[in-house]
Amino acid sequence: MRGRENDRRRLILIRALILLGVLGAGWVIGRVGSTTTPRSTTGGPDLAQTPSARTRAGIPVGFADTAKGAADAVAAYQRAFASPSILRPAVMRERIEAVATPDYATQMLAANTPGRERIAAGPIGIGVAAGLRTLYSAVPIGYEVEAFTPSRARILTWGFTLLGNASAVEPAAYFGLTHTELRWLDGTWRIAATSAGFGPTPKLATRPGPLGSYDVVGLASRLTGYEPAA
Repeated sequence: MRGRENDRRRLILIRALILLGVLGAGWVIGRVGSTTTPRSTTGGPDLAQTPSARTRAGIPVGFADTAKGAADAVAAYQRAFASPSILRPAVMRERIEAVATPDYATQMLAANTPGRERIAAGPIGIGVAAGLRTLYSAVPIGYEVEAFTPSRARILTWGFTLLGNASAVEPAAYFGLTHTELRWLDGTWRIAATSAGFGPTPKLATRPGPLGSYDVVGLASRLTGYEPAA
């Protein structure tokens, strides 16, 4: 019975994640035409370390009007939407309005709300409300500039979301690909549309250590993220 209950919780959690998005953003499918450019791949910046003099709703938004600036913006925005605080409706709305175009913000909010509500009402949200140590973060691995002009960009990112807590939800990594359409608006890159899906997922080559997989939460809480070199 316990195994079935755990499977049921995991299924609910995965469904909520599908709605909320591969990297915590819940961005719906959309396309914006632009001119293609050569491939470029590198790691994304750490949200707290992103060099930007401008912020909105606590999110860096002062990125350059370049292909690299567009890619850095996507990584920062993805990280901003993978946080326990995003389970609060007001925080999610504020962050969406900060990084999305005005015409896309409404769609983005509608796409996010069901997933946010499911996670908030489930073991993750209950644990957050009870003060349980929770791991919820996005880790962009790399990106490809699929298209770029000074006014529009299309960025493919691959990465994973870590989600779990110290009691009820064993931490897991959800890998996914996200295509993000950006528009240069009011001196910054804003999300105009997205499409996302799970995978590709690497084979796990290491087993949980002697302290058990739940200790991942404790370890993660002590670490400071690196800013990968370009």
